[in-house]
Amino acid sequence: MTSTIRFALINPHATPPTRKHPADAGMDIHALAGLEIPPFSCAIVHTGVTFEIPEGYMLQVWPKSRNDHLVGAGILDSGYQGEVLIKVVNYSSKTQVITPGMAVAQLVMVPVATPVLEAVSPEEIHRQKSTRGATGGIVNQ
Repeated sequence: MTSTIRFALINPHATPPTRKHPADAGMDIHALAGLEIPPFSCAIVHTGVTFEIPEGYMLQVWPKSRNDHLVGAGILDSGYQGEVLIKVVNYSSKTQVITPGMAVAQLVMVPVATPVLEAVSPEEIHRQKSTRGATGGIVNQ
């Protein structure tokens, strides 16, 4: 497991990513500027930060538990070199206010397996009997 992940502030007003505790899995990523998100809508929040993600890893975007908003699911692959952008979803009936420097999401570095894709017939995929159906439920036998 790699012990370092390099980042750069691509905007002089950006807040560096942080961890509250050294052993936390997630690192907080912060809003570059303030914005208001109307009820039941979403917006893209700029962070002004980019990462050098090591090959064999990705950064997953997760919501912060203390925020009153959701974040769009996201993966930053090792080849991505752009600014980290966070899709913030306001699921409430009140306007969501994002302030500059606010921790809007957390990023977790995860190892990645990249097996070769092989196309086969549906019969080959479903040749093993299973107690689960195509919907994930239990099949009556």
